Amino acid sequence: MKPSILLTLTATAASTSAFTLPFKFRRDTVSTEASNTTPNHRLLHSPPTNVVGNARGRIKAASTINNRPSFLRAGSYVPYHPPAATPDHPNQNQDMIQSVTGSLIIPTISMPVSGPTAGNSVGEYSASLWVGIDGASATDSFTHPIANATCNPLAASLRAGVDIFWDGTLGGQQTPYVWAQWYPAEHARGFLDFKASPGDELRFTVTTGPHGNSGGGVLVENYGPPQSPKGVDGKVKIPIATGSLIWKDMPPLCSAQASWILEDFPLQERPELPSALGNFTDVRFSEMGFATWLGGNFTGEDVLGKDKLKLLEIYDAGQGGTLARCKTDGEGEKKSVICSRVVEA
Repeated sequence: MKPSILLTLTATAASTSAFTLPFKFRRDTVSTEASNTTPNHRLLHSPPTNVVGNARGRIKAASTINNRPSFLRAGSYVPYHPPAATPDHPNQNQDMIQSVTGSLIIPTISMPVSGPTAGNSVGEYSASLWVGIDGASATDSFTHPIANATCNPLAASLRAGVDIFWDGTLGGQQTPYVWAQWYPAEHARGFLDFKASPGDELRFTVTTGPHGNSGGGVLVENYGPPQSPKGVDGKVKIPIATGSLIWKDMPPLCSAQASWILEDFPLQERPELPSALGNFTDVRFSEMGFATWLGGNFTGEDVLGKDKLKLLEIYDAGQGGTLARCKTDGEGEKKSVICSRVVEA
C-alpha cells in the first residue's frame, strides 16, 4: 500500500466530523442459522477468560510441558521505539506508529490429522489472521511519549482480520469471516456483503489518530485470487470487495507495535478456552509495512531486517505443544513471513 493512501485514510479519520461508509456493519454476534455460506460460530476476538494473572494470551492448559505456559499468538511484529530528541529534531522522541499494512491469501482449513484434537469429524476448528497496531506481545517495555507513563501494548489494539472455520456438522470448511475491531472497547464488527473465499488475496490498512488516542480507521480490500502485479491482461488490479470503518474518541493505544498475527481465539459460546486450532495451509504475510507520524515509512528490509522483526509461535500443551511456527522468506521488498501449522510436543 502506498504511503499516500495511508495518509489519506489517516487524514480522513482525524479531520472528518461526519462519515458515510461504503458498507453497512453489524455487531459480531453468533449466527442462528446453520448454512455452508455463513459460519455457524463466531470467535470472541479476546483472550480466553481462563488466563494466568495479567498475561493476556497465556492460558492454563490441562497439562504443561516443562512448565511452559500456553501462548496463543503466532506471526510477527516490530516494536517501535522513537529515536532520542536532538537539537535539530527536538520532537522526534514523541514519534509513534501511524499505520500498518499487510496482505495475505486466505488459507484453506481442515480437520487436524495429528495431536490431541485430531480426527473429530463432528468437531469445530478455527484460526484467526489479523493486521494491526499493538496487540502482539507484552515482552517489550514501552513508555508512552506523550503520557510519559509505561504502556502495555496488549491492553488495547486496533486491528482487522479474517477468521476461518471448519465445522464437521456443517460439511467442513465454512465461509471466511472478515472483521475489524478496536480492542477491548468494542466487539469485532463484520462487513455485510463483503464476500471472501479461501484463496482470495486480502489487503489490510490500519491507521490511528495522532498519539493513538483520537480514533482511527481500517480499510480492507479483497482482490480475489492472486494476480500479477499489473493485474489481469496488464490492467491495474481492482478489488472485488472493499470495506472500511472509522472510529472517533476511542481509548488510547500505545502505538508501539506493528503486528501481523495468527491467533487462536476462543469461540463466543466457550470463552474460557481457545478454540481447537484448525489444520490450515501455510499463511504468508506480504507487503508488510508501517508508517509513523513524523514521516517514517518502513517496508522490506526496514521491517523484516535482522533484530527488527520478532517472530511468535503458538504453544498450547493441551492441544499438543507447538501448534504454529513462523519464518521470514524472500529478499528486499518481496520479503515476507510464512506461518505453518505444526504439532510438536
